[in-house]
Amino acid sequence: MKYFFLFFLACLIAAPSEAQLGSYKKELHNYIPKGWVLDTALKGDLNKDQQADVVLVLRNTDPSNLKKNDGLGMGQLDLNPRRLLILFKTGTGYTKELASDVFLPSINDEESTCLEDPFSEGGIEISKGLLKIRLHYWLSCGSWYVTDYDYIFRYQNKKFELIGLDVSSFHRASGESSITSYNFSTRKKQTITGMNEFEETKVKPVEKWEKIKNLRLLNLAEMTGETAIEEIVNKDL
Repeated sequence: MKYFFLFFLACLIAAPSEAQLGSYKKELHNYIPKGWVLDTALKGDLNKDQQADVVLVLRNTDPSNLKKNDGLGMGQLDLNPRRLLILFKTGTGYTKELASDVFLPSINDEESTCLEDPFSEGGIEISKGLLKIRLHYWLSCGSWYVTDYDYIFRYQNKKFELIGLDVSSFHRASGESSITSYNFSTRKKQTITGMNEFEETKVKPVEKWEKIKNLRLLNLAEMTGETAIEEIVNKDL
């Protein structure tokens, strides 16, 4: 079960406590518009100026975005957008560096009604100056696969560029799993296949390295949740 254990650990990112969220709401209330709620927040230096910047994830609560679902999955779908907001610390407060309403997914998905909230089961963190966002795709019906997308962004060239992407896939019925890791800084791609959580002693994982060619660095400010998947992952299928 070692691969499953590592896979499970990779899905865990500590969320702020209610007390911490309350503190953020009080300090940064000017950045939380009426009709929006704070899902999560964290601090860390993102632009290498030795000051603690802020990342907020806000969610709209417009009742008109609550849709009745007569099919499989939840009876009511919450399609309200989430906003990813990045604030750089300045001497007198904060300046808004990025605001995106299209990268993070909503709680529910109108086209995939059995999909659990990818963000609540994933997370966001700041580590060593990098912004890391994990989206966890698990469906209660329609698919046996569990897939995690781990995005790594670095602030460079006056924007947040995607420098890394890890795609982990696990089949709940067969136990088959694989990991593909893209390093856009070194232009290398690592793929590990042939893993199986149910038959670890019988399988021999295969590791493969390839060069990444002719791929532009994606800008978080211009990305939707599907941009990297469409431009990078689907090209490998």
